[in-house]
Amino acid sequence: MLDSSEIRDEIDLESQTLLNQIQEQERVKKSRIAGVRTVLVVMSSKGMVYDVHSLRHAVRMAYPDSAVFFRTTSGKSVGAASPAHVDLLVDLTGPGQRAPFFYPRMLRRGAKTAVGRNSGWFGVRKRIYDRIYDEKVNISSLPSESLNRERIVQKFVLELAGIPLAWTGETGADRGKTIALTLPPMQKL
Repeated sequence: MLDSSEIRDEIDLESQTLLNQIQEQERVKKSRIAGVRTVLVVMSSKGMVYDVHSLRHAVRMAYPDSAVFFRTTSGKSVGAASPAHVDLLVDLTGPGQRAPFFYPRMLRRGAKTAVGRNSGWFGVRKRIYDRIYDEKVNISSLPSESLNRERIVQKFVLELAGIPLAWTGETGADRGKTIALTLPPMQKL
């Protein structure tokens, strides 16, 4: 009989990846917020990894009865104008991105639950938002390239809001040349 450490050693890489994705999905489900009917997403000005349509789809999958609105860091609406009060605020504004001085407080005042990144002067969002992802704590595990960092951080912020973003999988090596070598000869067809 194998014990748990031997079983863990025998799990291949793909199975381990799937198990990690299942654990991640369970963690995201636990962070869901009840009673969400309106969602406001403040987009990052440094780089949006996810487009508006995919974000809207992800939010609607997590909160099916919700209306989703988008704003820029300068406060301008993207698409339909957002209401003054929302149930969930997802602020993807990162450190060093320009925003009006009291913008986080104005956003927080109009939201029942606020989720975002710790940025701004003196870490204002850390004190006024309900859930925060602090990149400064995890700086050593984040990539130095800006767009890769934004992808990872935005994914974590969306997970804190209960919005899962499932990756479809890793692309494998190109086997186009090796597959052709293993096919039977076609001269007798």
